[in-house]
Amino acid sequence: MHIVVIEEELPIRDIVQHALELGGHEVDVYPEAPETLSPCDLVIIEPGERGQAFPAIWRLMQRHHLPVLILTFHEWNIDLAQKLRLPIIRKIPFHLSQLLAMIDSISA
Repeated sequence: MHIVVIEEELPIRDIVQHALELGGHEVDVYPEAPETLSPCDLVIIEPGERGQAFPAIWRLMQRHHLPVLILTFHEWNIDLAQKLRLPIIRKIPFHLSQLLAMIDSISA
């Protein structure tokens, strides 16, 4: 599976990228939502402290018909993602096994 990870925090971005690559996935990483996106199967994104990336997330979903997985610890983002029925992985506490299981369920 080709996965795009959009995460501003370098340590988290690196951990997620490394884990996904070990799991056999092709991974592109960005510190913020890019203007254009290469073709992929899934986008994992941190919407930002106040959810500022949600408009970009919505455009990605509508324009490219991509599944999106929210990676965050901000309660505001969790609440909004739940209202939009988007899958969520909490960064704190971060469980890599939960992330991989969620990706498997999305790709199934």
